[in-house]
Amino acid sequence: MQLKLLNTIVELLPEKAMFLPETNTLVIADIHLGKAMHFRKNGISIPPQSAERDYMRLNALIERKQPQRIIVLGDLFHSTHNSEWNLFCEFVAYRSGIRFMLIIGNHDILDRNYYNKLCLEVIDHTLELQDLILSHEPLKKVPDGMVNIAGHIHPGFVLQGRGRQNIKLPCFYLLPNQLILPAFGSLTGLYRLEKVRNAEVFVVANERVIEV
Repeated sequence: MQLKLLNTIVELLPEKAMFLPETNTLVIADIHLGKAMHFRKNGISIPPQSAERDYMRLNALIERKQPQRIIVLGDLFHSTHNSEWNLFCEFVAYRSGIRFMLIIGNHDILDRNYYNKLCLEVIDHTLELQDLILSHEPLKKVPDGMVNIAGHIHPGFVLQGRGRQNIKLPCFYLLPNQLILPAFGSLTGLYRLEKVRNAEVFVVANERVIEV
């Protein structure tokens, strides 16, 4: 689904990511790599395939969109160093032609040396791209003439069906000056948001992005 935010065209993708065609940039939020291993270390049973699914989706997305740059809106890696970091290193090394950038999130607690060795560009607070201002957490005050693109929330929206049936789906949550992206990672959970006045909701369902 394509939208125009001020003067910038953005594509909302069913892979729970955003693409900027004018700059060939892929934007994703809250991957939380390493979370499966973190759970297993703490005695919580998580299938090993759960981590691989996120890599497979990201790899397929890269093949489809061929981005020159990937910007992660924080929470790239969920915890302290574990073996899943090595998988990410291999993934980045294989994609040496892509510029990887990370806006630091609250879960990005690895020593900066890990990122530096991968030539991963680290941004501490916000990144401006024309009239977009990218951040991990949604900004409380968005500068005039800008739209804030953020993650952190892991937004979800509940669709009501017949017979009191309902389903909670990941969503893109758009306000007049702010767009919150769904979490890319498969182990993140969803935080329910309501459709308030001036808000637009685009759910991810059946490999499509649908406005509700």
